[in-house]
Order: sequence, then structure tokens, then C-alpha cells
Amino acid sequence: MKYYQQRGMTLIEIMISLLIGTFLIGGIIQIFLTTNQTYRTQENLSRMQENGRFAMEFLTKDIRMAGYNGCGTKNATLANTLNNSATSWEINFNQPIQGFNNVASTLSIFNRAPIAGTDAITILSANGDDACVIASHNPTAASVHCEDNHDLKQGEILLISNCSHAAVFQMSNVNNNNTISVVDHNTGSGTNPGNCTKGLGVPVPSPCTANGTSYEFEDGSIRRQKAIGYFIATGVNAQPALFRATLNSASEITAGNARVISNELIEGVENMQILYGVDGIDSDNSVDYYVSANQVTDMNKVVSIRISLLIRSIDGNVTSTPRAYTYNGATTTPTDNRLRRVFSSTIAVRNRLP
Repeated sequence: MKYYQQRGMTLIEIMISLLIGTFLIGGIIQIFLTTNQTYRTQENLSRMQENGRFAMEFLTKDIRMAGYNGCGTKNATLANTLNNSATSWEINFNQPIQGFNNVASTLSIFNRAPIAGTDAITILSANGDDACVIASHNPTAASVHCEDNHDLKQGEILLISNCSHAAVFQMSNVNNNNTISVVDHNTGSGTNPGNCTKGLGVPVPSPCTANGTSYEFEDGSIRRQKAIGYFIATGVNAQPALFRATLNSASEITAGNARVISNELIEGVENMQILYGVDGIDSDNSVDYYVSANQVTDMNKVVSIRISLLIRSIDGNVTSTPRAYTYNGATTTPTDNRLRRVFSSTIAVRNRLP
């Protein structure tokens, strides 16, 4: 009977193997952590780039259209026949651009508290799509007949224009559940804010009364008025975000809801600073100087707007240490480990240009 010598690894060999394995696993873990951190950094950079691009696209599109009255001319006279139009930004078409510098958190015009120290802006324009091409207008009866049926509803804020004259009013017709071809601009319909006069001429009496100047639109069009506000506030995920305020629908307003509704647009927008290019010297439709909103004496002389956004990464701990950044002329070292980028653009107000 033969006996074979037992074979195997010694304790020292096992310990050496475990040590080598530990080094290998540690290296793999380090590679994984480094790769994961690189991925998180690139992912956050991509999202910041995307957020900045989207934010600028929205701002640029709306700012370019500020003051648009359906004709692309800034020389048309304007009658605003809405009750107390000067007290509410969303119906004050006489001021299609309004700026707010270093806002306080108590600013309530957007029905949401902005982040203190940021800037805000409001923009009014006519909708780019025709809602009604005018066939005839009876100013005495306060009714406009359209060439085709329309889907306008009672309570909507509308702008009528024939390129030489324009007027803002609220549709007062209550029989508009079906598509029809008539738009009424009468007083006393129970709408909010309602029309102070059925006359659409200039000048509108002050205080505005039902005896306003009559004006007959023999041609032109009626469009919905757009009212848009941009501001910075805290979003649903406790992140600072760019918000967009708009006019609520006519049915929502009729049901007693607020005229302005604000929605979160882009998260991660930490600050917005705005400068206004003013043609304040020679009236040649070019910028003479850029100033903040509180230094503009006449917003109707603003021909371009310079927007600067500070956008941060959505994720924290993207950097190993707090990374300093320069924004609005000041260098700041944050207390968190987020990435930050600045996006800037200068936007021409097309309807202020020749």
C-alpha cells in the first residue's frame, strides 16, 4: 500500500495571496471611485450646459418679442382700456418691459416669493399667431366681426391692432362656448379686471370711464396678449430655480383663481442679474449705456437686455473642495462642493428697432 505525500499551500503562501488580492481589490475600487466621480462631474457639467442653453432660449425668445403689437412697428398709438391697468404688470401694455433689481423676498407680483438679491423681469407682447382677422368693427356696439370663427373666450386679455393704432381690452362676450366670429369689448360684463370704456381710442380718460374715445378698426387683427415674468425662487426639490410667470387661463380666472400663475422652468439657476441697454442720448435706436433696472428712467428707451445667469450643479460633492467662482464682478468661495458656471447673453428688443 502506497502513501502519497499530502500537498497544499502553506499558511505563509495563503497570507501572501490574500495581501496581493487586497491590493488588487483596492486598486479596482479606486479605479471605480475615480471613474464614478469623473462620470458624476461630466454628467453635472452636461446638465448645467443644457440648463443654461434652455434658460437662455426661453429668455431670448420672449424678450425679443417684448412690445410686439401684431405689426412689428413701435410707432402705433396704444389705448389700454383695462381697469387699473397701471397697477398690475400683467395687463399694463403701456410698459411692455419692467425690470426689478435686487428684489426682496416679499415681492408678491408673481404669487411666489423670489430669492432676495436676484433680479426679475416682466415682458408683454401680442401672441404671434392670428386669432382673428378683422372683417368689420362697430365701435358703438363694442363688437368686432372676424373673417372666420375663433376660439377666444370671455375674460381673455386681447390686443387689437391695425399697425397705426392698437388697443388692449378684455373680451366681454359671454356667449362664446362655441366657435363664433364676434369679439365684444364692452364694459360691465363681470370680468376681472374688466374694461373701463368700450371706446378703443387715444387718449383713454384718466380716471378711465365708459365715455372713452371711440375708434373704429376697419382692418387689422386681434391677438391674445402674452404676459411673462422671469424670476429666481426655490423649487420643489429645494433647489434654486428659474421660474416663469404667465397669465392664467380665462376659465381659471373666471373661477376665482389668481390672474398670474408661476411654474418652475429650469432648476439649478442660483442667480439672475440683468442690465438694460438704453438709447438715452441721441435716439438712434442703438445702445448708449447699460444700467440696472433701478437706474432706468424710461423703460420705453430700452433697446437691448443683457442677461447673466449663475447655474450650479444639481448634485452636491461634485468637487473635492469648494471651488471659487466669479459672478457679477465679485469672486466668491462657496461653502459647498458644487460646480458653477456663468451664462451670459445680450438680447435685442426687436420691436424697439427700426
